[in-house]
Amino acid sequence: MTHVLPIRRVVLFKHGVGYFEREGSVEGDASIDLAFKAAEMNDVLKSLTVLDLGEGHISSISYESTLPTEKRLEDVAIRLPDGNSLSGLLEQVKGARVKVIAGSDEVEGVVAGIETRWRKVGEDTLHEHQLVLLVGGSSLRAFELAEIKALDFLDDGLRKDLGHLLEILIGAKKKDLKRLTIFAKGAGSRPVQASYVVETPVWKTSYRVMLGKPETRIQGWALVDNTQDEDWDDVALTLVAGLPISFVHDLYSPRHRRRPTVEVQEEEAYAPPILEQAAYAGAAEEDSEIRTMAGMMPPPARPAAMAAPAPRMAPPPPSPGTRAQARERSTVVQTRTVQVGDLFQYVLDRPVTVKRNQSALVPILSAALSGKRVAIYNQSIRDKNPLSAIWLENTTGLTLEGGPLTVLEDEAYVGESMLETLKPGEKRLVPYSVELGCVVAIDHESDTRDVHAVRIVNGVFHLLRFKIARTIYRVTNKTDVPIDLFLEHRFEHGWRLVDTPKPMETTESYQRFRFDVPKGETHFVVSEQGDQWESIYLNQTTRDQLKVWTASRYLDQAAHDALAGIVALNERVAESMRRQTELQRLIAEIGEKQKRVRENLGALRDSRDEQRLRERYVAELTRDEDELARLNAELAQSRQDKVSVEAELRQRSQELKFDAML
Repeated sequence: MTHVLPIRRVVLFKHGVGYFEREGSVEGDASIDLAFKAAEMNDVLKSLTVLDLGEGHISSISYESTLPTEKRLEDVAIRLPDGNSLSGLLEQVKGARVKVIAGSDEVEGVVAGIETRWRKVGEDTLHEHQLVLLVGGSSLRAFELAEIKALDFLDDGLRKDLGHLLEILIGAKKKDLKRLTIFAKGAGSRPVQASYVVETPVWKTSYRVMLGKPETRIQGWALVDNTQDEDWDDVALTLVAGLPISFVHDLYSPRHRRRPTVEVQEEEAYAPPILEQAAYAGAAEEDSEIRTMAGMMPPPARPAAMAAPAPRMAPPPPSPGTRAQARERSTVVQTRTVQVGDLFQYVLDRPVTVKRNQSALVPILSAALSGKRVAIYNQSIRDKNPLSAIWLENTTGLTLEGGPLTVLEDEAYVGESMLETLKPGEKRLVPYSVELGCVVAIDHESDTRDVHAVRIVNGVFHLLRFKIARTIYRVTNKTDVPIDLFLEHRFEHGWRLVDTPKPMETTESYQRFRFDVPKGETHFVVSEQGDQWESIYLNQTTRDQLKVWTASRYLDQAAHDALAGIVALNERVAESMRRQTELQRLIAEIGEKQKRVRENLGALRDSRDEQRLRERYVAELTRDEDELARLNAELAQSRQDKVSVEAELRQRSQELKFDAML
């Protein structure tokens, strides 16, 4: 007998799964059918837990395979045609033993076939089908199908095939649904419970905050979606938020393991065949090493799960116990617990009903709340006006899961916001509208103070000054009611507040100040002090800079003397570079002059006057060549001297270390 287990409890999680608990009564040996979508089967097979809470036990659980209907029908020997189902079926079961009740006759026999006759009735031709039975092994009898009241198949195998065929066909009508059957063994009436986890839509929350006197109240609603093909009638609903570990693992699809092929080792004709020993392919340890050693190892013992069960005496029926005892009696499992995050849950006190493929709003909270109407200004959100907000403290004792929030004041809608998860005792600013009755203008001022620290390190002279930046917030309250204003000021990391009230709190990017704004204009100044470094490379330091640093008393005598030596080296490098530039200019001029003289020499003839001119040009070229050689030698020496001086300059610059606070 098939029984039904209604859904009694539903637990919905924020990460997209739901826990379902069913419970009902069964009588004696019973089967319980559950239907799931194909996409849910992996989760069901991973999490299904069945408990017989009485004195019975769960013998097995079967479920439909992943094969499509066409493939499953291939394994059934009979078919049901779309038309003439009875005659079509009987044509396929020739030789089957049946019992026929026709009129007052009750006859047992073997199906011999279907006889079709045509009979003329007026202008119409009627087709009449008769069942032909072999009765008593010696006589044939025909029965009009239309006159047969009942027909029983006496062959158990045929009855099962027909039942299996009808199950496949009705299952195909349900399209994506897969049937899972629980077989419970026992005596008498007793409760049975089944629970499992399947994918479900994420439950959502929304809130309404009612500002008013004498208290502020909050109302919370959960939005749940029943996307299943079954109603949730008066179920105990629990809503859980957090991040428990969950995953998808394919348990529904059949798995096949490749097995080694055992080859026959051929010997002489007279010798008995010797079979190559095969590695056991059913264990998880099968790998290349085991396959390599298979020929040297004895055959593994047959797994206990595959061994034939030894006959044993039936145990006495267990006495009813607690659910934990029932769990131990129904299945023996090993578990591993993982603690994750901080889960919190809403347990609804009253049963909930949600029809199939429908959604519902479920009240989860209605309580007084500590909340005050304030304003919050953040220039990056809105430049000219602050936002009206609620300074909210969670005094409900419950964790408020994040969701949209609608604000009502004096029974009127005033705005909306998004509430992030709020734990008991936490405070949160919740903006919900623009405060047009308040205007904010911002001015900026800055100044730089004198040097208060110097440092020389790694060839660089550092001068540290304080820079003061002032932000002036001019807040104008155009209303007649004082405004409790929260001001968020974006700060520079590393800067310090000076001559400014301490902020009530500091976030990652903002300092949050709180002050009252009466009617009219109010000024609030945020002064910040930061370090401003000026860096000068020692190899670029001049004598004038050294004089300024000396006059400003930045250096002691030792540092002054060391820097004076570095400045002298800088001057030598600069003089060398200037001299090299001058030498390169002179060399270029001589080159141009020689080019012009050579052109003149090429234009001369062999006359006496031109001969004297040629001699003068040659003498001039000789003098220029001598001068050019001298200049090139001086240029090479200057470059060599510069390299040497620069090396000494780098060494002195790196060696000089100095720190002083002024």
